[in-house]
Amino acid sequence: MDAPEYYSTIKDSYEALYRREQEGKIAYLVSIIKPRSNQKILDVGAGTGILEEKLPKLKIVALEPSDLSNILSDKKLKNVRLIRERIADFNYDTKFDIIFCITVLQDMNEEERSNAMEKMLKLCKTDGKIVISVLNTSKIDLSKWGPKSSGHIENDVFYIFEKK
Repeated sequence: MDAPEYYSTIKDSYEALYRREQEGKIAYLVSIIKPRSNQKILDVGAGTGILEEKLPKLKIVALEPSDLSNILSDKKLKNVRLIRERIADFNYDTKFDIIFCITVLQDMNEEERSNAMEKMLKLCKTDGKIVISVLNTSKIDLSKWGPKSSGHIENDVFYIFEKK
């Protein structure tokens, strides 16, 4: 079972299982990045829309391939353009100022993860930021991609990349 299938099977319990933890990570990462209202934001693996709820005044393109997208859609958030695709299949003409990818990459194999990193770098504007977190237990190290900074939050390691 791949990740979108798994998350589709747990969609009814996702918020009870993960919301508090995800809210903490997102609040911390948003406090570091400080998104502004004129910035274009992409949320890769948007889940149930916790980031989108945290930033209701910002326009966000939310990618979510699983049935969690139904929960996000049901919230009828006016700031969200929901696209039910994987990052690998996402084609968009616009570049983004900030790309969030919170607790997603550990659900991909190494080739998919590498392709996702390449795609996010391609979609990021010059001087834009990519904010990624991965579960500590995954032992994924993204330092080869040259993050500007990294650290630990909740059960994750986070990386912040700046595209130059």
